[in-house]
Amino acid sequence: MNCPEARLLIGAAPSSATPALEEHLAGCPECARFHAEMQALDGDIRRALQNPPDLPVRARRAAPAAFRPWALAASVLLALLGVVGVWLLRPSDTLAHEVVAHVQAESGSWATHERIDGAGITQALRAAGVGFDVTSDKVTYAHSCWFRGHYVPHLVLQTEKGPVTVLLLRHVQVRSPQSFQEAGLNGVIVPAESGSIALVAQREAGLEQLAQQMRQDVRWLPEAR
Repeated sequence: MNCPEARLLIGAAPSSATPALEEHLAGCPECARFHAEMQALDGDIRRALQNPPDLPVRARRAAPAAFRPWALAASVLLALLGVVGVWLLRPSDTLAHEVVAHVQAESGSWATHERIDGAGITQALRAAGVGFDVTSDKVTYAHSCWFRGHYVPHLVLQTEKGPVTVLLLRHVQVRSPQSFQEAGLNGVIVPAESGSIALVAQREAGLEQLAQQMRQDVRWLPEAR
């Protein structure tokens, strides 16, 4: 189970956990913290349902009886909005988090130092309808990986500052460049002619400049599928 799957389960049922989720929480401090926060919010909602907000004596006398259910509904709605807000707006649940989770799942790709020939690179790119104008001696890893419902090229380039992972996300749109830091990794996601390009490295490694170069080197082919 990965982090996005775990957080979907937590958001759907904060007070329960499957064996697979419990195993994931035992090894993922960030998801465990998120689980605790969601459980706390879930408890607030339950308390709001059991103990509706009490109005001052004068307000109770003045307020019509029909108003009291609305007060309860409003308190519950505010609690629910808090849950949804935390779930949807947490930075770790963004595209950047999904990219980092994918890179971590294939962390061994950075340890590979074998050069990939041009045919291997072309094969990894073909299914995604992408061409890449880069010399093969810079590429030490080239795979086609499942990401957000599509196969996307996953490359590792060797640079002067260390290996850099590149994900060519044809089916993911971003409006502007996004830099991020998560789990000890640095990354940037930039819009491209078709889709976007994500780069992740263990250090900053001039990622923004490399991303701009990638925008020029990548060719989005019309026969993509």
